[in-house]
Amino acid sequence: MSTLRTNALEGVDAKNSITIVAGAGNITTTNVQEGLCKVWSTYEQDTNSLEDSLNVSSQSDDATGRTTITFSNSFNNVDYSFTGTVFDGTGANDVRVIGHDNGTDTNTTSALKFYTCQSDGTLNDAERLFSQFMGDLA
Repeated sequence: MSTLRTNALEGVDAKNSITIVAGAGNITTTNVQEGLCKVWSTYEQDTNSLEDSLNVSSQSDDATGRTTITFSNSFNNVDYSFTGTVFDGTGANDVRVIGHDNGTDTNTTSALKFYTCQSDGTLNDAERLFSQFMGDLA
């Protein structure tokens, strides 16, 4: 087996895609810039503790069920994709995370406010909140 060591790879097409051969002739084309998760975090919402993260400068407890995550590196625009889920050992929260509250808050390129709530819409802190963000960084 050979080892290739480098500090830079660059594709030759306009999207900077790189073809990766995944063994036995299987070929997968991936765009390295667009194909990676840019921000993720594991956050203990009920104790306001950021357990682990990537590209997160801070995560704050704004009020019951309300959290703001601030990115270390901003996104290129506000059209990034957000996915979140919660774990709550008490069963108080459904797996329900919304990116903003009825249009009163808007996401920015550097932060997102989000809310966790029960099935009836009552805001409630989750035990653990998991979030992932995809999009182009600025």
